[in-house]
Amino acid sequence: MKKSSLIILVVLLGLIALFSFQNRDNVTVQFFLFRWNTSQFVLIVASFVAGLLSGLLVSVTGYFRKRLNQEAGANKTSQANRKPEADNAVRDLEAEVADLKKEIAQLKDQYERAPQVSRSGGS
Repeated sequence: MKKSSLIILVVLLGLIALFSFQNRDNVTVQFFLFRWNTSQFVLIVASFVAGLLSGLLVSVTGYFRKRLNQEAGANKTSQANRKPEADNAVRDLEAEVADLKKEIAQLKDQYERAPQVSRSGGS
């Protein structure tokens, strides 16, 4: 963290603390059906913390979304940069598989057409 950012953060936190300490009166907070009494200090600090957490949540989700998009882009780039030799090897293997399937089908036909020899031995 840069020194200037740290100084600004300390000054901002100091102003928030000063404002909170000067406003310590009790207030009634009403939210939907709930109602409670608390000091303004607690209300201000709770609001500040809620703001920090919501900002953190938004920035973290944005970070992960950006990272996922970068990874998706990297995968597309790697597929685009794939070597043509690999594509040719895949095509050759697919053709070989097709030839082997044909050979298996031919062997099955030959087996089915062959005369059946009785396998039961007469003892």
